[in-house]
Amino acid sequence: MRRVRLPVSAMVVLGCVACATPARPSHWYDAPPPAAMPERLHWQWSLTAPPRSTAADVYVLDGFTTAASTVEDLHRARRRAVCYLPLAEVERDRPDAARFPAELTDQAGRVRWDSPEAALRTRITPILTDRLRLCRDKGFDAAALDQLAGAPAGVVDELVIQAHRLSLPVGLLDAVHPDADLTVPASPDRPPG
Repeated sequence: MRRVRLPVSAMVVLGCVACATPARPSHWYDAPPPAAMPERLHWQWSLTAPPRSTAADVYVLDGFTTAASTVEDLHRARRRAVCYLPLAEVERDRPDAARFPAELTDQAGRVRWDSPEAALRTRITPILTDRLRLCRDKGFDAAALDQLAGAPAGVVDELVIQAHRLSLPVGLLDAVHPDADLTVPASPDRPPG
């Protein structure tokens, strides 16, 4: 048998190539091909009643009252959950109601979008960002933001940016933004205003 002599530089290169291509971990597997997307997704608004996981492909659910376990159940059934957030609402039974400054809300319990934009951005936007965080923490796939009509453009910009930072695609129901990712169909379940 004849011995092959390699220069030291060739051995270093071969060693580097071997190190650069690590062995495939045993827990890896070949993923199955993606499932065919239906021509049209079926949406269901379920803001007050629990969703039936066989009724639709995508569910729009109340961000405050929907439990994380409901979102998990929908995911197990291979369904998607969109977090509905009426951002101008300051309902007294919401856990964050006391955080809203009285001078930036009206008698009906809604954010006054005609307030100075600087005050809205520094005092209201952090509260609304925490609402987005609530959706993310419950495992929602996206957020449907409502009641932004009349909000300053800078506030809407900031909310869309914050949603994206939280890895939440976002749809706007009564406002327009060029970076909105989602078109949420209208529904009679959506509260007026």
